[in-house]
Amino acid sequence: MKVFDMRPSFHGYSSSSIVKWYYERAWNTMNGVKRAIVAKAVDLYTLEISDDHRTIKFNIPGNPEDSDEFLACNKKNIKVIDDFFADNSVRSKHFRDNLETFIARAIDEIFETSICEILKQKLFPDELIPHTQDQLDELLAETNSSYTDAVNECVRVFRNGLTDDSEEELEILESKLLSVREMLDKNVGAIEHELERRKADK
Repeated sequence: MKVFDMRPSFHGYSSSSIVKWYYERAWNTMNGVKRAIVAKAVDLYTLEISDDHRTIKFNIPGNPEDSDEFLACNKKNIKVIDDFFADNSVRSKHFRDNLETFIARAIDEIFETSICEILKQKLFPDELIPHTQDQLDELLAETNSSYTDAVNECVRVFRNGLTDDSEEELEILESKLLSVREMLDKNVGAIEHELERRKADK
């Protein structure tokens, strides 16, 4: 969906920070979506983790058919999840249950996004480290293009300071700069890989 088209590269982000970005982007853009995300996340959580093993005490309506009771519980559960994202001590307490993965799955189901795939790549990257001439040439071209684009955007946005630019313009520039940093990290990774290979050959 358009609301998620422009996003940071997420390089250096924690898993909870990645999910938080999607969570805030969704409910800041669409009315009522926070209730839907929280309700789905709570459903997933309670279905998969038995009551005896939960570290998170969500509010469950005694009668799911009672809309008033459901909305009252949902309102309390929204606070539970908001506190999870806002407070490191709360997040550490509930780390065992990986609450952010249930929220990610809820957002994926509602918006058909790719958060779970992003989290998977973060934990189990399948990216090939470039080492052949062709791979390095391609990496260099991508880095140069990304760098040039980001610098040109900086020149445009930085003119007259940042207070006259929209939030969307700043987010786009942030994303481009993070992409450049990610490209530079790939270049560093290629060099580190070669140095490690040489050490192993000695």
